[in-house]
Amino acid sequence: MDLRQLRYFVKVVECGNITRASEAVHIAQPAISQQMRNLERDMGMPLLERSVHGVTPTAAGSTLYRHALELLRQADGTRELLRQDAEFPQGKVAVGMPSSTARVLGIPLARTIRQRYPGIELELIDPPSADLGGLIAGGRVALAVVVDAVETRGIASQRLLTEALYVIAWPEFPLPGGAVSIAELAKMPLILPRAPNTIRTRVDAVMLEAGLRCEIQFEAGSTDLLFAAVMAKLGVTILPWTAAHGELTQDKLKLAKVDHSLFTRDLSLCWHDTALLSNAVQKVKSIIFELFDELGKHPQWGVAG
Repeated sequence: MDLRQLRYFVKVVECGNITRASEAVHIAQPAISQQMRNLERDMGMPLLERSVHGVTPTAAGSTLYRHALELLRQADGTRELLRQDAEFPQGKVAVGMPSSTARVLGIPLARTIRQRYPGIELELIDPPSADLGGLIAGGRVALAVVVDAVETRGIASQRLLTEALYVIAWPEFPLPGGAVSIAELAKMPLILPRAPNTIRTRVDAVMLEAGLRCEIQFEAGSTDLLFAAVMAKLGVTILPWTAAHGELTQDKLKLAKVDHSLFTRDLSLCWHDTALLSNAVQKVKSIIFELFDELGKHPQWGVAG
């Protein structure tokens, strides 16, 4: 039994005549007769009483007719819902990303979704970068922009870009004219994110490799606190351009590259590859890739190669 057979059966019962039913559904009379015989065989009982005057449903046929109407109504309703969802996706989509990335991507992402898909309710979450992978694994978010994503069973990822990390200082701080060497960085008063944090891990690893000890003034748990401390001239910090772009455009801060390969980090979009992504999630995913293609062209964000 399939939906096509049920549609034919309903039309035969309503027309009371196989020939008229075949004309109504634009199917040859022998073909619709064969479909009715196949349906009766599948059900294991007669569903139609045939006579020279036409056809009438048996008791079992009347029961099937009532159920077929409901099944076809549900099928048509489901098809319409799928059509509407394809055109006007609905639902809540939670996206995690580093707070620095959210400063550049968050508003354009929310604005684009509102313009194109007003039925999608976007939730942005900006935890410490080291926690982003766990949000995907735990199902807290559908999508996450993850720093230095590692291959994980059940998690799919696609690289977005490699971003540079900079020394961020107040305007009068004496940064060198070119890139900052590790030896120079070790002598600077540093204000760093507290562990676990991907930037803190890089600084600690580079200093250990160079056999240097850096001068950490204090640790902070948020980008806002790091900036407040820098603008209070308590020290300099290390962040990507995205974290400071607003302050940089207002000449409240300045930046310099660090002369070491570890002072870059990869951003990847991650999602569960074992879960069926809703149409709403697929739309948000596509917009994130689109925005990274556009925004990632900024010369101080993405690293070539």
